[in-house]
Amino acid sequence: MKMFQRVLGLLMTVASGTALYLIVSFPIPSLNTEFFTILCGYLLAMFLPGLLIDLVFGRLEKGFEEDIASKCGGLQYGGYLIGYVERSLIFLAIVIAYFDSALSYTSILSFLSVIVAGKAIFRYSSKETNDRACADWYILGTLMSITMALALTWGIFRFLLIG
Repeated sequence: MKMFQRVLGLLMTVASGTALYLIVSFPIPSLNTEFFTILCGYLLAMFLPGLLIDLVFGRLEKGFEEDIASKCGGLQYGGYLIGYVERSLIFLAIVIAYFDSALSYTSILSFLSVIVAGKAIFRYSSKETNDRACADWYILGTLMSITMALALTWGIFRFLLIG
């Protein structure tokens, strides 16, 4: 399954990145470019951070004797799924702020604090191990996912849609 996630992530990243490049470089007047820019940007914001986090964690995991993910417990691919959901929520919040002028980007930052707090409450309330590596692993993955999702989503909206 992990190899499937990597291949799917790589294919989606390359396809959406290429599509964004083509949309920006060769605009077609009859095509609804705003919709396709948002769609391709969403796919890029979903899959590229997962690939980068997997790459970083693969390097970090080599320093441990055992697989840190199995040591910390949880669903086997729960981290991937949680990452997709949190990046979707971040993207959705920025889409809503983009289309609704009554909302500010400050409200998005408030929304992000709810995501982080909710993850921390659920994670630490059900955690049975006191291992520091598990907590560091979890916080690092969360912060990397949120940071990359914000950066990619902001870049897509700022440079491709707003101009």
